[in-house]
Amino acid sequence: SLLASLFVAFTFIPALASRILGKGEGARSRAAPHTPFYVRFYAGLVGLTLRHPWVTLALALAGLGGSYHLFDKYVSRGVLWGRWWGTDTYISIQISLPRGEELERTDELARYFEARLLAMPEVERFETRVRPQAASIRVTFPDSLETTAVPLVIKEQLVAFGYGFGGADVHVYGFGPSFYGSGSSPPNYSIQVLGYNYETVRQIAEGLARSLRRFSRIRDVDTNASDRWFQRDKATELVLRVDRRRLALHDLSARDVALRVNAAVQGQTRRAQLRLAGEEVRFAVKLEGHRRLDLLELQNLLIPAPTGEAVRLADVATLEERQVLSRILREDQQYQRRVAYEFRGPPKLGDRVHEAVIGSTSVPPGYNIVGKEEWRWSVEEKRQIYGVLAVSLVLIFMTTAALFESLRQPLCVLLAVPMALIGVFLMFFYTGASFTREAYVGVIMMGGIVVNNAILLIDHVNQLRRGAGLALESAILRGTLERVRPILMTSATTVFGLLPLVLFSGAADANIWNALGYALIGGLTSSTLLVLTVTPALYLLFERRPERRRLTRLRAGHEADGLGVRPLTSGN
Repeated sequence: SLLASLFVAFTFIPALASRILGKGEGARSRAAPHTPFYVRFYAGLVGLTLRHPWVTLALALAGLGGSYHLFDKYVSRGVLWGRWWGTDTYISIQISLPRGEELERTDELARYFEARLLAMPEVERFETRVRPQAASIRVTFPDSLETTAVPLVIKEQLVAFGYGFGGADVHVYGFGPSFYGSGSSPPNYSIQVLGYNYETVRQIAEGLARSLRRFSRIRDVDTNASDRWFQRDKATELVLRVDRRRLALHDLSARDVALRVNAAVQGQTRRAQLRLAGEEVRFAVKLEGHRRLDLLELQNLLIPAPTGEAVRLADVATLEERQVLSRILREDQQYQRRVAYEFRGPPKLGDRVHEAVIGSTSVPPGYNIVGKEEWRWSVEEKRQIYGVLAVSLVLIFMTTAALFESLRQPLCVLLAVPMALIGVFLMFFYTGASFTREAYVGVIMMGGIVVNNAILLIDHVNQLRRGAGLALESAILRGTLERVRPILMTSATTVFGLLPLVLFSGAADANIWNALGYALIGGLTSSTLLVLTVTPALYLLFERRPERRRLTRLRAGHEADGLGVRPLTSGN
Protein backbone atom coordinates (compact mmCIF):
# COMPACT_ATOMS: atom_id res chain seq x y z
CA SER A 1 0.00 0.00 0.00
CA LEU A 2 2.89 2.38 0.71
CA LEU A 3 4.53 1.66 -2.64
CA ALA A 4 1.22 2.17 -4.44
CA SER A 5 0.60 5.46 -2.62
CA LEU A 6 4.11 6.61 -3.52
CA PHE A 7 3.45 5.92 -7.20
CA VAL A 8 0.12 7.75 -7.05
CA ALA A 9 1.71 10.74 -5.27
CA PHE A 10 4.28 11.16 -8.05
CA THR A 11 1.93 10.65 -10.99
CA PHE A 12 -1.80 11.01 -10.48
CA ILE A 13 -1.82 13.67 -7.73
CA PRO A 14 0.30 16.26 -9.64
CA ALA A 15 -1.78 15.77 -12.78
CA LEU A 16 -5.03 16.14 -10.89
CA ALA A 17 -3.75 19.12 -8.89
CA SER A 18 -2.78 20.98 -12.05
CA ARG A 19 -6.34 20.59 -13.33
CA ILE A 20 -8.23 21.44 -10.16
CA LEU A 21 -5.96 23.79 -8.26
CA GLY A 22 -4.70 25.77 -11.23
CA LYS A 23 -7.87 27.84 -11.46
CA GLY A 24 -8.16 30.79 -9.13
CA GLU A 25 -4.54 30.56 -8.01
CA GLY A 26 -3.91 34.23 -8.75
CA ALA A 27 -6.92 35.36 -6.71
CA ARG A 28 -5.79 33.40 -3.72
CA SER A 29 -2.22 34.65 -4.04
CA ARG A 30 -3.40 38.26 -3.93
CA ALA A 31 -5.32 37.64 -0.69
CA ALA A 32 -3.76 39.01 2.47
CA PRO A 33 -1.85 36.34 4.38
CA HIS A 34 -3.38 35.26 7.66
CA THR A 35 -1.37 33.51 10.37
CA PRO A 36 -3.49 30.99 12.30
CA PHE A 37 -3.50 31.12 16.07
CA TYR A 38 -1.91 27.69 16.47
CA VAL A 39 1.02 28.78 14.29
CA ARG A 40 1.63 31.87 16.44
CA PHE A 41 1.41 29.77 19.59
CA TYR A 42 3.73 27.16 18.14
CA ALA A 43 6.26 29.82 17.11
CA GLY A 44 6.52 30.99 20.72
CA LEU A 45 6.81 27.39 21.96
CA VAL A 46 9.61 26.52 19.50
CA GLY A 47 11.44 29.71 20.39
CA LEU A 48 11.30 28.71 24.04
CA THR A 49 12.66 25.20 23.33
CA LEU A 50 15.49 26.64 21.21
CA ARG A 51 16.49 28.99 24.04
CA HIS A 52 16.54 26.09 26.54
CA PRO A 53 17.38 22.93 24.56
CA TRP A 54 18.85 21.01 27.51
CA VAL A 55 15.77 21.65 29.64
CA THR A 56 13.57 20.45 26.78
CA LEU A 57 15.61 17.27 26.43
CA ALA A 58 15.53 16.67 30.20
CA LEU A 59 11.73 17.01 30.28
CA ALA A 60 11.40 14.52 27.42
CA LEU A 61 13.64 12.02 29.19
CA ALA A 62 11.66 12.48 32.41
CA GLY A 63 8.44 11.80 30.49
CA LEU A 64 9.96 8.65 28.98
CA GLY A 65 11.17 7.40 32.36
CA GLY A 66 7.90 8.16 34.15
CA SER A 67 5.72 6.55 31.48
CA TYR A 68 7.92 3.44 31.42
CA HIS A 69 7.66 3.17 35.20
CA LEU A 70 3.85 3.10 34.97
CA PHE A 71 4.02 0.67 32.06
CA ASP A 72 6.44 -1.69 33.79
CA LYS A 73 4.52 -1.69 37.07
CA TYR A 74 0.92 -1.94 35.92
CA VAL A 75 0.76 -3.27 32.34
CA SER A 76 0.69 -6.99 31.64
CA ARG A 77 2.94 -8.16 28.82
CA GLY A 78 3.71 -11.22 26.73
CA VAL A 79 0.33 -12.86 26.09
CA LEU A 80 0.12 -14.85 22.87
CA TRP A 81 -1.85 -13.89 19.79
CA GLY A 82 -5.37 -13.16 21.01
CA ARG A 83 -7.21 -15.46 23.38
CA TRP A 84 -7.59 -19.03 22.24
CA TRP A 85 -10.75 -19.32 24.29
CA GLY A 86 -12.31 -16.02 23.22
CA THR A 87 -13.21 -13.05 25.36
CA ASP A 88 -16.55 -14.25 26.75
CA THR A 89 -16.86 -15.21 30.38
CA TYR A 90 -17.74 -18.87 30.85
CA ILE A 91 -17.09 -21.86 33.11
CA SER A 92 -15.87 -25.24 31.92
CA ILE A 93 -16.53 -28.36 34.02
CA GLN A 94 -14.36 -31.34 33.11
CA ILE A 95 -15.27 -34.78 34.51
CA SER A 96 -12.84 -37.70 34.06
CA LEU A 97 -13.43 -41.30 35.15
CA PRO A 98 -11.11 -44.32 35.09
CA ARG A 99 -10.97 -46.62 32.12
CA GLY A 100 -13.71 -49.17 31.96
CA GLU A 101 -16.46 -46.96 33.38
CA GLU A 102 -19.82 -47.14 31.65
CA LEU A 103 -21.56 -44.26 29.89
CA GLU A 104 -24.40 -44.37 32.41
CA ARG A 105 -22.06 -43.53 35.31
CA THR A 106 -20.55 -40.56 33.48
CA ASP A 107 -24.01 -39.33 32.48
CA GLU A 108 -25.15 -39.58 36.09
CA LEU A 109 -22.36 -37.28 37.26
CA ALA A 110 -23.05 -34.81 34.46
CA ARG A 111 -26.76 -34.69 35.33
CA TYR A 112 -25.85 -33.98 38.95
CA PHE A 113 -24.12 -30.76 37.89
CA GLU A 114 -26.92 -29.93 35.47
CA ALA A 115 -29.44 -30.07 38.31
CA ARG A 116 -27.31 -27.65 40.33
CA LEU A 117 -26.93 -25.28 37.38
CA LEU A 118 -30.68 -25.25 36.73
CA ALA A 119 -31.20 -23.91 40.24
CA MET A 120 -28.92 -20.91 39.56
CA PRO A 121 -30.85 -18.02 37.95
CA GLU A 122 -27.59 -16.22 37.04
CA VAL A 123 -26.67 -18.94 34.51
CA GLU A 124 -27.86 -18.13 31.00
CA ARG A 125 -27.06 -21.42 29.26
CA PHE A 126 -25.07 -24.61 29.68
CA GLU A 127 -24.10 -27.26 27.15
CA THR A 128 -23.07 -30.81 28.08
CA ARG A 129 -21.03 -33.38 26.16
CA VAL A 130 -20.82 -36.89 27.60
CA ARG A 131 -18.48 -39.73 26.60
CA PRO A 132 -17.93 -43.06 28.34
CA GLN A 133 -15.02 -41.92 30.53
CA ALA A 134 -15.33 -38.13 30.28
CA ALA A 135 -17.87 -35.32 30.23
CA SER A 136 -17.63 -31.57 29.76
CA ILE A 137 -20.11 -28.81 30.58
CA ARG A 138 -19.77 -25.24 29.30
CA VAL A 139 -21.64 -22.64 31.36
CA THR A 140 -22.25 -19.14 29.97
CA PHE A 141 -23.63 -15.97 31.52
CA PRO A 142 -25.57 -12.93 30.27
CA ASP A 143 -23.61 -9.90 29.09
CA SER A 144 -24.56 -7.93 32.19
CA LEU A 145 -22.70 -10.41 34.44
CA GLU A 146 -19.62 -11.12 32.29
CA THR A 147 -17.39 -8.58 34.02
CA THR A 148 -18.73 -9.05 37.57
CA ALA A 149 -17.75 -11.36 40.41
CA VAL A 150 -20.87 -13.53 40.01
CA PRO A 151 -19.19 -16.10 37.69
CA LEU A 152 -16.32 -16.44 40.17
CA VAL A 153 -18.75 -17.17 43.05
CA ILE A 154 -20.58 -19.77 40.97
CA LYS A 155 -17.28 -21.39 40.04
CA GLU A 156 -16.40 -21.78 43.72
CA GLN A 157 -19.76 -23.44 44.35
CA LEU A 158 -19.20 -25.88 41.50
CA VAL A 159 -15.74 -26.69 42.83
CA ALA A 160 -17.31 -27.52 46.21
CA PHE A 161 -19.85 -29.80 44.48
CA GLY A 162 -17.00 -31.68 42.79
CA TYR A 163 -15.44 -32.66 46.11
CA GLY A 164 -18.34 -35.02 46.84
CA PHE A 165 -17.41 -37.59 44.20
CA GLY A 166 -15.13 -40.55 44.84
CA GLY A 167 -13.37 -42.26 41.94
CA ALA A 168 -13.97 -39.31 39.61
CA ASP A 169 -11.67 -36.44 38.72
CA VAL A 170 -13.68 -33.18 38.55
CA HIS A 171 -12.06 -29.91 37.51
CA VAL A 172 -13.77 -26.54 37.16
CA TYR A 173 -12.14 -23.85 35.03
CA GLY A 174 -13.09 -20.21 34.53
CA PHE A 175 -12.40 -18.16 31.42
CA GLY A 176 -12.92 -14.55 30.48
CA PRO A 177 -12.69 -11.10 32.09
CA SER A 178 -14.18 -12.24 35.41
CA PHE A 179 -11.39 -14.72 36.10
CA TYR A 180 -7.70 -14.45 36.92
CA GLY A 181 -6.84 -10.98 35.71
CA SER A 182 -7.93 -10.34 32.12
CA GLY A 183 -9.23 -13.73 31.20
CA SER A 184 -6.51 -16.37 31.49
CA SER A 185 -7.25 -19.86 32.68
CA PRO A 186 -6.00 -22.16 35.41
CA PRO A 187 -3.37 -23.33 35.79
CA ASN A 188 -2.09 -19.97 34.59
CA TYR A 189 1.46 -20.51 35.88
CA SER A 190 3.80 -23.46 35.98
CA ILE A 191 7.36 -24.18 37.08
CA GLN A 192 9.49 -26.88 35.50
CA VAL A 193 12.00 -28.83 37.58
CA LEU A 194 14.84 -30.67 35.82
CA GLY A 195 17.44 -32.99 37.34
CA TYR A 196 19.25 -36.32 37.13
CA ASN A 197 17.65 -38.03 40.14
CA TYR A 198 13.93 -38.76 40.03
CA GLU A 199 13.38 -38.62 43.81
CA THR A 200 15.34 -35.39 44.21
CA VAL A 201 13.30 -33.78 41.44
CA ARG A 202 10.13 -34.85 43.24
CA GLN A 203 11.37 -33.40 46.55
CA ILE A 204 12.22 -30.07 44.88
CA ALA A 205 8.76 -29.97 43.31
CA GLU A 206 7.08 -30.64 46.67
CA GLY A 207 9.19 -27.91 48.28
CA LEU A 208 8.03 -25.47 45.62
CA ALA A 209 4.45 -26.52 46.29
CA ARG A 210 4.83 -25.78 50.01
CA SER A 211 6.23 -22.32 49.22
CA LEU A 212 3.41 -21.57 46.80
CA ARG A 213 0.68 -22.60 49.22
CA ARG A 214 1.79 -19.87 51.64
CA PHE A 215 0.33 -17.22 49.31
CA SER A 216 -3.35 -16.51 49.83
CA ARG A 217 -3.95 -15.81 46.14
CA ILE A 218 -2.59 -19.17 44.97
CA ARG A 219 -4.93 -22.15 44.56
CA ASP A 220 -4.81 -25.70 43.22
CA VAL A 221 -1.06 -26.32 43.39
CA ASP A 222 -0.34 -29.47 41.35
CA THR A 223 3.10 -31.09 41.52
CA ASN A 224 2.20 -33.64 38.83
CA ALA A 225 0.92 -31.28 36.15
CA SER A 226 0.86 -32.38 32.56
CA ASP A 227 2.55 -30.49 29.77
CA ARG A 228 -0.65 -30.63 27.75
CA TRP A 229 -3.93 -28.83 28.22
CA PHE A 230 -6.65 -30.89 29.92
CA GLN A 231 -4.39 -33.95 30.11
CA ARG A 232 -3.64 -35.45 33.49
CA ASP A 233 -0.48 -37.39 34.17
CA LYS A 234 -1.64 -38.27 37.67
CA ALA A 235 -1.63 -41.73 39.17
CA THR A 236 -1.72 -42.91 42.76
CA GLU A 237 0.47 -45.24 44.74
CA LEU A 238 0.43 -46.64 48.24
CA VAL A 239 3.46 -45.75 50.32
CA LEU A 240 4.48 -48.00 53.23
CA ARG A 241 6.38 -46.09 55.91
CA VAL A 242 8.05 -48.46 58.38
CA ASP A 243 8.59 -47.44 62.00
CA ARG A 244 11.96 -49.00 62.80
CA ARG A 245 11.63 -48.28 66.50
CA ARG A 246 8.47 -50.38 66.75
CA LEU A 247 10.05 -53.09 64.63
CA ALA A 248 12.89 -53.36 67.11
CA LEU A 249 10.41 -53.97 69.93
CA HIS A 250 9.22 -57.11 68.12
CA ASP A 251 12.69 -58.13 66.93
CA LEU A 252 11.73 -57.59 63.28
CA SER A 253 13.62 -55.97 60.41
CA ALA A 254 12.43 -53.89 57.52
CA ARG A 255 13.34 -56.75 55.20
CA ASP A 256 10.92 -59.08 57.02
CA VAL A 257 8.10 -56.59 56.55
CA ALA A 258 8.94 -55.98 52.89
CA LEU A 259 9.01 -59.68 52.05
CA ARG A 260 5.70 -60.33 53.77
CA VAL A 261 3.96 -57.37 52.18
CA ASN A 262 5.39 -58.27 48.76
CA ALA A 263 4.00 -61.77 49.03
CA ALA A 264 0.59 -60.46 50.08
CA VAL A 265 0.40 -57.86 47.32
CA GLN A 266 1.59 -60.14 44.54
CA GLY A 267 -0.25 -63.17 45.94
CA GLN A 268 2.86 -65.25 45.45
CA THR A 269 3.81 -68.09 47.77
CA ARG A 270 6.37 -69.95 45.67
CA ARG A 271 8.22 -69.69 42.38
CA ALA A 272 10.05 -72.74 41.08
CA GLN A 273 10.61 -75.00 38.09
CA LEU A 274 8.89 -78.24 37.13
CA ARG A 275 10.05 -80.87 34.63
CA LEU A 276 7.28 -81.90 32.28
CA ALA A 277 7.97 -84.25 29.37
CA GLY A 278 11.68 -83.59 29.65
CA GLU A 279 11.35 -79.77 29.65
CA GLU A 280 11.94 -77.32 32.48
CA VAL A 281 8.81 -75.20 33.10
CA ARG A 282 8.69 -72.26 35.51
CA PHE A 283 5.61 -72.06 37.70
CA ALA A 284 4.34 -69.91 40.53
CA VAL A 285 1.72 -70.59 43.16
CA LYS A 286 -0.44 -67.59 44.07
CA LEU A 287 -3.33 -67.02 46.41
CA GLU A 288 -6.82 -66.81 45.02
CA GLY A 289 -8.16 -63.25 44.69
CA HIS A 290 -4.73 -61.63 44.89
CA ARG A 291 -5.65 -59.17 42.12
CA ARG A 292 -8.13 -57.41 44.40
CA LEU A 293 -6.25 -55.55 47.10
CA ASP A 294 -8.17 -54.39 50.15
CA LEU A 295 -6.35 -51.67 52.06
CA LEU A 296 -7.94 -52.64 55.38
CA GLU A 297 -6.96 -56.27 54.91
CA LEU A 298 -3.41 -55.20 54.11
CA GLN A 299 -3.25 -53.14 57.30
CA ASN A 300 -4.39 -56.21 59.26
CA LEU A 301 -1.75 -58.39 57.62
CA LEU A 302 -0.01 -60.55 60.25
CA ILE A 303 3.77 -60.66 60.20
CA PRO A 304 5.35 -63.59 62.13
CA ALA A 305 8.00 -62.46 64.58
CA PRO A 306 10.98 -64.53 65.82
CA THR A 307 9.36 -64.64 69.25
CA GLY A 308 6.51 -66.70 67.82
CA GLU A 309 3.87 -63.98 67.98
CA ALA A 310 2.18 -62.33 65.01
CA VAL A 311 2.35 -58.56 64.59
CA ARG A 312 -0.19 -56.51 62.63
CA LEU A 313 1.28 -54.43 59.82
CA ALA A 314 -0.59 -51.35 61.04
CA ASP A 315 1.26 -51.61 64.40
CA VAL A 316 4.71 -51.25 62.85
CA ALA A 317 4.05 -49.25 59.67
CA THR A 318 1.64 -46.77 58.12
CA LEU A 319 0.06 -46.89 54.69
CA GLU A 320 -0.76 -43.68 52.86
CA GLU A 321 -1.84 -42.78 49.35
CA ARG A 322 -0.03 -40.15 47.30
CA GLN A 323 -0.25 -38.87 43.76
CA VAL A 324 2.56 -39.62 41.34
CA LEU A 325 3.22 -39.27 37.64
CA SER A 326 1.75 -41.96 35.45
CA ARG A 327 4.76 -41.67 33.15
CA ILE A 328 8.37 -40.60 33.46
CA LEU A 329 9.43 -37.64 31.32
CA ARG A 330 13.02 -36.79 30.48
CA GLU A 331 14.39 -33.73 28.71
CA ASP A 332 18.07 -33.69 27.68
CA GLN A 333 18.53 -36.85 29.81
CA GLN A 334 17.10 -35.04 32.84
CA TYR A 335 13.96 -36.01 34.68
CA GLN A 336 11.23 -33.45 34.22
CA ARG A 337 8.44 -32.44 36.56
CA ARG A 338 6.03 -29.51 36.36
CA VAL A 339 4.43 -27.67 39.28
CA ALA A 340 1.32 -25.85 38.06
CA TYR A 341 -0.92 -23.53 40.02
CA GLU A 342 -3.67 -20.97 39.71
CA PHE A 343 -3.00 -17.36 40.68
CA ARG A 344 -6.03 -15.21 41.38
CA GLY A 345 -5.23 -11.59 40.80
CA PRO A 346 -3.69 -9.16 38.31
CA PRO A 347 -1.22 -10.76 35.90
CA LYS A 348 1.46 -8.24 36.86
CA LEU A 349 1.28 -9.29 40.51
CA GLY A 350 1.19 -12.93 39.48
CA ASP A 351 4.39 -12.49 37.47
CA ARG A 352 6.15 -10.97 40.48
CA VAL A 353 5.07 -13.78 42.80
CA HIS A 354 6.12 -16.32 40.18
CA GLU A 355 9.60 -14.82 39.87
CA ALA A 356 9.97 -14.39 43.65
CA VAL A 357 9.22 -18.05 44.37
CA ILE A 358 11.68 -19.23 41.72
CA GLY A 359 14.37 -16.82 42.91
CA SER A 360 14.04 -17.86 46.55
CA THR A 361 14.27 -21.61 45.85
CA SER A 362 17.75 -23.11 45.99
CA VAL A 363 18.50 -26.42 44.26
CA PRO A 364 21.54 -28.72 44.37
CA PRO A 365 24.16 -28.55 41.59
CA GLY A 366 22.94 -30.25 38.43
CA TYR A 367 19.29 -29.33 38.98
CA ASN A 368 17.41 -26.47 37.35
CA ILE A 369 14.17 -24.61 37.90
CA VAL A 370 12.61 -23.05 34.82
CA GLY A 371 9.71 -20.67 35.20
CA LYS A 372 7.05 -21.25 32.59
CA GLU A 373 4.01 -19.02 32.15
CA GLU A 374 1.13 -20.63 30.34
CA TRP A 375 -0.16 -18.83 27.23
CA ARG A 376 2.83 -16.45 27.32
CA TRP A 377 5.98 -15.93 25.38
CA SER A 378 9.14 -17.93 25.56
CA VAL A 379 12.54 -16.25 25.83
CA GLU A 380 13.31 -17.19 22.23
CA GLU A 381 10.15 -15.53 20.96
CA LYS A 382 11.02 -12.32 22.82
CA ARG A 383 14.50 -12.33 21.33
CA GLN A 384 13.05 -12.70 17.84
CA ILE A 385 10.71 -9.73 18.18
CA TYR A 386 13.45 -7.57 19.72
CA GLY A 387 15.77 -8.58 16.89
CA VAL A 388 13.19 -7.54 14.30
CA LEU A 389 12.78 -4.17 16.02
CA ALA A 390 16.56 -3.64 16.10
CA VAL A 391 16.90 -4.48 12.39
CA SER A 392 14.13 -2.03 11.50
CA LEU A 393 15.91 0.78 13.41
CA VAL A 394 19.20 -0.04 11.69
CA LEU A 395 17.53 0.14 8.28
CA ILE A 396 15.98 3.50 9.16
CA PHE A 397 19.38 4.80 10.26
CA MET A 398 21.06 3.64 7.05
CA THR A 399 18.37 5.20 4.87
CA THR A 400 18.40 8.57 6.63
CA ALA A 401 22.20 8.64 6.78
CA ALA A 402 22.31 8.25 3.00
CA LEU A 403 19.61 10.90 2.58
CA PHE A 404 21.18 13.51 4.87
CA GLU A 405 24.83 12.52 4.19
CA SER A 406 25.40 12.76 7.92
CA LEU A 407 25.77 10.46 10.91
CA ARG A 408 24.42 12.98 13.42
CA GLN A 409 21.12 13.98 11.88
CA PRO A 410 19.83 10.36 11.58
CA LEU A 411 20.10 10.21 15.36
CA CYS A 412 17.58 13.07 15.56
CA VAL A 413 15.28 10.97 13.41
CA LEU A 414 15.70 7.78 15.45
CA LEU A 415 15.05 9.61 18.71
CA ALA A 416 11.49 10.10 17.48
CA VAL A 417 10.93 6.41 18.32
CA PRO A 418 11.48 6.75 22.12
CA MET A 419 9.34 9.89 21.99
CA ALA A 420 6.60 7.75 20.48
CA LEU A 421 7.06 5.11 23.18
CA ILE A 422 5.89 7.65 25.76
CA GLY A 423 2.47 7.64 24.14
CA VAL A 424 2.50 3.84 23.80
CA PHE A 425 3.27 3.35 27.50
CA LEU A 426 0.63 5.83 28.63
CA MET A 427 -1.99 4.46 26.24
CA PHE A 428 -1.69 0.91 27.59
CA PHE A 429 -1.53 2.17 31.17
CA TYR A 430 -4.74 4.20 30.95
CA THR A 431 -6.71 1.67 28.89
CA GLY A 432 -5.65 -1.31 31.03
CA ALA A 433 -4.95 -3.39 27.90
CA SER A 434 -2.37 -6.18 27.80
CA PHE A 435 0.80 -5.50 25.82
CA THR A 436 0.50 -8.53 23.55
CA ARG A 437 2.49 -9.64 20.53
CA GLU A 438 0.23 -7.52 18.34
CA ALA A 439 1.38 -4.49 20.34
CA TYR A 440 5.01 -5.33 19.54
CA VAL A 441 4.10 -5.55 15.86
CA GLY A 442 2.35 -2.20 16.24
CA VAL A 443 5.52 -0.68 17.74
CA ILE A 444 7.56 -1.93 14.77
CA MET A 445 5.04 -0.41 12.36
CA MET A 446 4.97 2.76 14.44
CA GLY A 447 8.76 3.06 14.24
CA GLY A 448 8.56 3.21 10.47
CA ILE A 449 5.76 5.80 10.54
CA VAL A 450 6.76 8.25 13.27
CA VAL A 451 10.18 8.91 11.75
CA ASN A 452 8.48 10.38 8.69
CA ASN A 453 7.60 13.58 10.54
CA ALA A 454 11.17 13.98 11.79
CA ILE A 455 12.56 13.34 8.29
CA LEU A 456 10.29 15.99 6.78
CA LEU A 457 11.26 18.50 9.44
CA ILE A 458 15.03 17.96 9.33
CA ASP A 459 15.18 17.79 5.54
CA HIS A 460 13.35 21.11 5.21
CA VAL A 461 15.65 22.78 7.76
CA ASN A 462 18.67 21.51 5.79
CA GLN A 463 17.24 22.97 2.60
CA LEU A 464 16.78 26.37 4.24
CA ARG A 465 20.35 26.32 5.54
CA ARG A 466 21.83 25.37 2.17
CA GLY A 467 19.52 27.19 -0.24
CA ALA A 468 18.46 30.33 1.64
CA GLY A 469 21.69 30.59 3.61
CA LEU A 470 19.87 31.08 6.92
CA ALA A 471 21.63 30.82 10.24
CA LEU A 472 21.12 27.66 12.31
CA GLU A 473 18.47 28.89 14.74
CA SER A 474 16.66 30.94 12.11
CA ALA A 475 16.52 27.93 9.78
CA ILE A 476 15.19 25.70 12.57
CA LEU A 477 12.48 28.17 13.56
CA ARG A 478 11.36 28.88 10.01
CA GLY A 479 11.54 25.24 8.95
CA THR A 480 9.42 23.99 11.84
CA LEU A 481 6.82 26.72 11.29
CA GLU A 482 6.56 25.84 7.61
CA ARG A 483 6.19 22.13 8.34
CA VAL A 484 3.87 22.20 11.36
CA ARG A 485 0.70 22.17 9.27
CA PRO A 486 1.50 19.18 6.98
CA ILE A 487 2.85 17.21 9.95
CA LEU A 488 -0.32 17.81 11.96
CA MET A 489 -2.53 17.01 8.97
CA THR A 490 -0.84 13.69 8.13
CA SER A 491 -0.66 12.57 11.74
CA ALA A 492 -4.29 13.50 12.42
CA THR A 493 -5.57 11.64 9.36
CA THR A 494 -3.57 8.55 10.31
CA VAL A 495 -4.84 8.57 13.90
CA PHE A 496 -8.45 9.10 12.79
CA GLY A 497 -8.09 6.26 10.32
CA LEU A 498 -6.98 3.93 13.12
CA LEU A 499 -9.68 4.92 15.63
CA PRO A 500 -12.29 2.44 14.29
CA LEU A 501 -9.97 -0.38 15.35
CA VAL A 502 -10.47 0.50 19.02
CA LEU A 503 -13.71 2.48 19.25
CA PHE A 504 -16.17 -0.30 18.42
CA SER A 505 -14.39 -3.38 19.79
CA GLY A 506 -15.64 -3.39 23.38
CA ALA A 507 -13.20 -4.26 26.16
CA ALA A 508 -9.51 -3.37 26.05
CA ASP A 509 -8.48 -6.96 25.26
CA ALA A 510 -11.53 -7.81 23.18
CA ASN A 511 -9.62 -8.74 20.01
CA ILE A 512 -6.17 -8.74 18.44
CA TRP A 513 -6.69 -5.37 16.75
CA ASN A 514 -6.98 -3.39 19.98
CA ALA A 515 -3.34 -3.76 20.97
CA LEU A 516 -2.21 -2.94 17.44
CA GLY A 517 -4.42 0.15 17.34
CA TYR A 518 -3.40 1.32 20.82
CA ALA A 519 0.31 1.09 19.95
CA LEU A 520 -0.07 3.02 16.70
CA ILE A 521 -2.45 5.69 18.02
CA GLY A 522 -0.48 6.33 21.22
CA GLY A 523 2.86 6.40 19.43
CA LEU A 524 1.71 8.68 16.62
CA THR A 525 0.04 11.14 18.98
CA SER A 526 2.99 11.56 21.33
CA SER A 527 5.61 11.54 18.57
CA THR A 528 3.78 14.26 16.65
CA LEU A 529 3.70 16.55 19.66
CA LEU A 530 7.27 15.83 20.70
CA VAL A 531 8.78 15.91 17.21
CA LEU A 532 7.43 19.43 16.80
CA THR A 533 8.98 20.54 20.11
CA VAL A 534 11.87 18.28 21.10
CA THR A 535 13.32 17.48 17.66
CA PRO A 536 14.17 21.18 16.92
CA ALA A 537 16.05 21.31 20.25
CA LEU A 538 17.88 18.06 19.42
CA TYR A 539 18.78 19.35 15.97
CA LEU A 540 20.18 22.49 17.57
CA LEU A 541 22.28 20.50 20.04
CA PHE A 542 23.63 18.18 17.33
CA GLU A 543 24.42 20.93 14.80
CA ARG A 544 25.50 23.84 17.04
CA ARG A 545 29.11 22.79 17.43
CA PRO A 546 29.65 21.91 13.71
CA GLU A 547 27.99 25.22 12.81
CA ARG A 548 30.43 27.10 15.06
CA ARG A 549 33.38 25.32 13.46
CA ARG A 550 32.05 26.17 9.99
CA LEU A 551 31.63 29.84 10.91
CA THR A 552 35.13 29.91 12.40
CA ARG A 553 36.60 28.56 9.14
CA LEU A 554 34.64 31.13 7.15
CA ARG A 555 35.92 33.99 9.31
CA ALA A 556 39.46 32.68 9.01
CA GLY A 557 39.06 32.56 5.24
CA HIS A 558 37.73 36.12 5.08
CA GLU A 559 40.55 37.42 7.26
CA ALA A 560 43.14 35.68 5.12
CA ASP A 561 41.50 37.10 2.00
CA GLY A 562 41.66 40.62 3.49
CA LEU A 563 45.43 40.22 4.04
CA GLY A 564 45.97 39.29 0.40
CA VAL A 565 46.22 35.57 1.03
CA ARG A 566 43.51 33.68 -0.83
CA PRO A 567 42.48 30.22 0.38
CA LEU A 568 43.82 27.46 -1.84
CA THR A 569 41.06 25.67 -3.77
CA SER A 570 40.98 23.06 -6.47
CA GLY A 571 40.22 25.77 -9.06
CA ASN A 572 43.50 27.51 -8.28
